[in-house]
Amino acid sequence: MATQFVRPVKFAINRGFSLIEILVAMAIIALLAGLAIPFMGNSNDKYARQEINRLLAAVELVRDMAVIQNREYGLTIDEDGYQFLILDDEDPEAPPRWKIISDVKALNQYEFPEEVEVNVAIDGENIFDSAEDDVEIFEEDVNIFEDEEEEEQVDPPQIYFLSTGEQNQFTLAVASNDQFQSDREEPKFYRIKGELSGVLEYQGPLPGNLFQDIDRDYTDYLEDDS
Repeated sequence: MATQFVRPVKFAINRGFSLIEILVAMAIIALLAGLAIPFMGNSNDKYARQEINRLLAAVELVRDMAVIQNREYGLTIDEDGYQFLILDDEDPEAPPRWKIISDVKALNQYEFPEEVEVNVAIDGENIFDSAEDDVEIFEEDVNIFEDEEEEEQVDPPQIYFLSTGEQNQFTLAVASNDQFQSDREEPKFYRIKGELSGVLEYQGPLPGNLFQDIDRDYTDYLEDDS
């Protein structure tokens, strides 16, 4: 049975560090629950469900942090993994620049396991036409002894989470590799759709090709399956 639920953006009135701690704790709990649920059954698409649940928990956390902290956040993702960024604009004498988040465990840089494949569509444009067309964010080895100024040069993110609660339009989709699909004749995938208003929508499992059907309209299918 396919699942669909919508997560509206949360606007906070009171800002405080304690609230951030609560959000991080909730994200970790959601992450652990998401990792456990797929393995409670015997479905072979458990790897895709595990990864989409992990990604959803992290995206929800960073979206809420952007509003609560009145800061701009971002996400860079490719077929190897993803990393979350924050816009550092607190120094009035320096231009704003993006930095990798390293002090929030739930948002640490993450690499996908080999059992899954990933696709991304941003503003209606499919980033990966096939599994071979990937954008490497982990392409170069990190030199921990490199110059500090050089180390902090980070490319802007593909997906933005703004302090206003808005974000650019995107779809993040994950599928288990062919050998881990429950039915190879009818492969399925899971996706997270983000709207400009800040709304997040989780859908899956959805029948179809991860690369050809990432933004396909599944309204009728989800209604019939509910």
